[in-house]
Amino acid sequence: MSKLDPEVVIDLTSAKKATIPTIAPGLLLALSDGLVLALVGWTLNHFLGADALTEPMEAAAWQRSLVTGLMLVPLVKSVFGIYTLGRFDYMERTRRTFQAAFLCCAVLAVPFIVMEGFRSFFVEALSIALLGFAVTYVADLLLIQGLLSSALDWRTPVMIVGAGPQGAAIAEKLQRLPWLGMRPVGFVDDDDSLWQTRVAGLPVMGPVELLAKSPAVAGQASAAIVADMGRHGSDLTGLVRTLPFRQVYCVLGEGNVSAVDATYHNLHGSLALRVSVRPPTGYLRIRRAMDIVLSAILLVLVAPLMLGLAVAIRLDSPGPVMFRQKRWAGGKQTFDLLKFRSMHVDAEEQLQHLLANDPVAREEYMTYHKLTVDPRITPLGRFLRKTSLDELPQLWNILMGDMSLIGPRAYMPKELPEVGDSAAVIGTVRPGLTGYWQVSGRHRTTFQERVSMDVFYVRNCGLLFDFFILCKTAVMVLKGDGS
Repeated sequence: MSKLDPEVVIDLTSAKKATIPTIAPGLLLALSDGLVLALVGWTLNHFLGADALTEPMEAAAWQRSLVTGLMLVPLVKSVFGIYTLGRFDYMERTRRTFQAAFLCCAVLAVPFIVMEGFRSFFVEALSIALLGFAVTYVADLLLIQGLLSSALDWRTPVMIVGAGPQGAAIAEKLQRLPWLGMRPVGFVDDDDSLWQTRVAGLPVMGPVELLAKSPAVAGQASAAIVADMGRHGSDLTGLVRTLPFRQVYCVLGEGNVSAVDATYHNLHGSLALRVSVRPPTGYLRIRRAMDIVLSAILLVLVAPLMLGLAVAIRLDSPGPVMFRQKRWAGGKQTFDLLKFRSMHVDAEEQLQHLLANDPVAREEYMTYHKLTVDPRITPLGRFLRKTSLDELPQLWNILMGDMSLIGPRAYMPKELPEVGDSAAVIGTVRPGLTGYWQVSGRHRTTFQERVSMDVFYVRNCGLLFDFFILCKTAVMVLKGDGS
């Protein structure tokens, strides 16, 4: 289960056998790291080390630095439990990898300060270790999202208890994101109106007690996820003890709680989950300073490109170069969001005509607030949107303080009724040029899913989370996965 949804894991019965044992993902990750680090060591040694050094003492010192730096990587990663995270999302893997690298820096900083004669050794060892963390992190993601995610036998089959909106959202998420390591097989729910129907493409098999009474039904899964715990009454302990599984994941919230830094505590026999409400003042000040510096630098760098795009837009179709639209900025405030024009000037009239005459397009627009095939977009506009170049003018919005590089979606005022009570949370930070929902499905997510992801971002925002989003944004832009 993703760390995006905080959970309590309760072991109940003896473990069931899996096609691929639980230890296998961790073992594969460890073997992958060993192979990658050996390759890094050989490359460094060949081009920078013993093969390139003529002095025997220098070569021996280099060898010690190389071995120390490379050995620290798997040792520290194992301390932070990274090799046991095969079934968790890459945001948690990123967080622990940063923690491991930071600990490695701290460990080597102490002898660097107190042992003056060995400072070059510690600098070399630390540089090699940091390189090892970066390379093995990329290799781990490729292994999990590539090889392991495509192996259905590796994914744990799970039964979802509760076929309501939250259960459906969890099922859809697990099916869409195979690297989470869970494969939903069906639902059980005490609401008899849902029996023998399908939710999120999966069957609702019957009441919760069916799992205890029917070994055939329970045998389809190795674990259970209790979704929307409020629907199951107050006796959560009684509920999970009736489930015939070794592991039960109790989802405490779908986005609207702090989850990135959630931790579990044993209060002398009572299991407690700590979720924090972060004071945003210091973080927001740092982020605003970064917005000013980065947006100013980027505006200077992309100025020639923006000038070229402006000329191309004027030649492509009649109308202004820039498109301005009122967007919500929290409370009763709005601002003019800037974009390069990617639609024909009569786009609104075309939209209303299309929605009035095409029920399929109307249903798609009502669900996603976007159209897969949009006749309003100009030929050049399709390229601008695919590459996200149409959003470059928003760097000016960022510099002026209307927006931030990273944040929630900039909603239109007319969308606020659909945002609902979540607006009180989303409106506490500036909207962003990019954000969590943009790198988590973008046009493939429904409007309400975007709202949930924006709420999750605001509840969990931090510099590490922002760095994660920036990296994913860069990957999406390079892939051309625009709107």
